[in-house]
Amino acid sequence: MILVLGATGKIGRSLVPALLDAGAEVRALTRDPSRARIDPRAQVVRGDLDDTASLPRLLDGVERVFVLTSGHGSDGAAQEAALATAAAKAGAAHLVKLSTTGVYFGQTDPISTGHARAERAIREAGPAWTILRPGAFMDNRRGWLQSIRAVGAVYGPEGDPASALVHVRDIAAVATLVLTTSGHEGATYELTGGEALTAEQQVAILGEALGRPVRYIEEPHDAARARMLAQGWPAAAVDGSFELKRQSAGNEDVVFDTVARLLGRPPLTFADWAREQRA
Repeated sequence: MILVLGATGKIGRSLVPALLDAGAEVRALTRDPSRARIDPRAQVVRGDLDDTASLPRLLDGVERVFVLTSGHGSDGAAQEAALATAAAKAGAAHLVKLSTTGVYFGQTDPISTGHARAERAIREAGPAWTILRPGAFMDNRRGWLQSIRAVGAVYGPEGDPASALVHVRDIAAVATLVLTTSGHEGATYELTGGEALTAEQQVAILGEALGRPVRYIEEPHDAARARMLAQGWPAAAVDGSFELKRQSAGNEDVVFDTVARLLGRPPLTFADWAREQRA
């Protein structure tokens, strides 16, 4: 049995069916099963990682765990540490943690340092472990949807670095491989797409997929921050995101060959993603 955290999130939505297709038994964790859209072949369980007393029940009979939380701040790291300890006590054999490339580069932004703390907890818990460190997700570009629909433009902060964006299906495919085959214990895998693109290049690709031009408009840092706050982002998340971007300048454009090496095929491209998201 594989316990999947974040089963309704960007990666989980692809990972759960991929694991099931590979013949694995899956227990999918969600706070509200009545609202969750999870593959009906999975065993869906209600749970909250802050409720540490519930962890033995969630982990009963589980051999492997896909560990995915926000990772940043004290809550994410504390959740993962408690889960790792409980998984060891329950007899789980393998923990696979979703982290970030920021840890590889030694960044000290809140997101990267939170994941670094959680990585240490996973490594020290006792069961075998594998760490997956993806870069920025292509799916994050769905944040551009509103402005493209409204004014045919994308607003981005000045100095936004080029990024080797990774498709979440590639992350899910690597996670499926690691969770269902041997030989990955003790490994740490950095995951990116196959090419680094500037925001302006990404917008041009989106325009090609839509069949109409989309403008890219750079805006000052303060204007970008105000816009994100108006869209409902918590202030801590906005500031953490900007600090991550500041520290990842010069890192986000690094391309790792891990996806191709592990899966035996090229990574999915941003053009692939854009065509999938066209509707």
